Amino acid sequence: MPDLMPQLTAYWHLWAVAAVIGLIALNYATQFIGPALRLKKSLAQVNGHLALMAKNPPGTLIDLVQLKNEVMTSPALQHAWQQYTGTLQAQWQAAESGPLGAARQRVSHLSKAFFAHMGQTSNGGRIDLSNLEQLAQTDDQLAQLWDQYNHAIEALQQLETSGSTTPGQWQANSHAENYFTEQALVDSPLQSNFYKHIPGILTGVGIIGTFTGLIAGLVSFDVSNPERVQAELSHLVQTVGHAFLVSALAITLAMVFTWIEKSVLTGRYRQVEQLQQWLDTLFAPQGGTQFMERLTQATEIQAALSYKILSQLRASAPQAPRR
Repeated sequence: MPDLMPQLTAYWHLWAVAAVIGLIALNYATQFIGPALRLKKSLAQVNGHLALMAKNPPGTLIDLVQLKNEVMTSPALQHAWQQYTGTLQAQWQAAESGPLGAARQRVSHLSKAFFAHMGQTSNGGRIDLSNLEQLAQTDDQLAQLWDQYNHAIEALQQLETSGSTTPGQWQANSHAENYFTEQALVDSPLQSNFYKHIPGILTGVGIIGTFTGLIAGLVSFDVSNPERVQAELSHLVQTVGHAFLVSALAITLAMVFTWIEKSVLTGRYRQVEQLQQWLDTLFAPQGGTQFMERLTQATEIQAALSYKILSQLRASAPQAPRR
């Protein structure tokens, strides 16, 4: 201890610079490397769980709430998941496939048959569409068609409201990369925009240590006594040498921290990319294509039905006398 005190007194400026470098390295390890390792573990668990879900047979129920509570555990993941689930829609069966498609075709066929027979019975006269049930009772075939049409409508409504038509399949209207971004999942939690400047700060601190050692050595260098010139020169060389050692330590740590930062961020970005790919595999984003197709098809059917009804009304309306 007695031998250490003179060293601390003589080179206090270098010890101060070394202490600053040590504090920066400690902060880097606890605030960047530690959270990065925890994030690596969290993203690995999420990707592993999603990979297992992707191996399930098509149509397997996906519980969105359970997935949020058990898999998306971090605040950043839960926030991104909440926004992403807002784009999910139940993936219904195609309009012309399965029991639902058959029920729709039957309703359409009975509707066409009913109005075709009603047009024949009216003999080109005007049809009162507001009282179809009473009109159907006047003809046995119309009554039978009307009854079959009502039963088909009820069956179609039951199929559309039953859970069998939506067997837990979800489809996204947008890609996962729009919500599970690298900025939200990696850069913000790890504060990478700040810690990427740590190597530069260390280099600057090392340069300050070098100049501090040079200035301290030159200030204390005394040439007034020729007998002490050699001793003063030896002390100056030692001071400058220690300053260069501190600077070399800072530059070495800067290079090491740069390599660690790039490796850590590259690994986390790769995990986020895998997360996006697994979500796109599970929920098959179509960008709203199927929804627009269904909307277009429904609009076309409605327009065709309106045109047909309007044509019948015009045909049954009495003609105005010519002048």
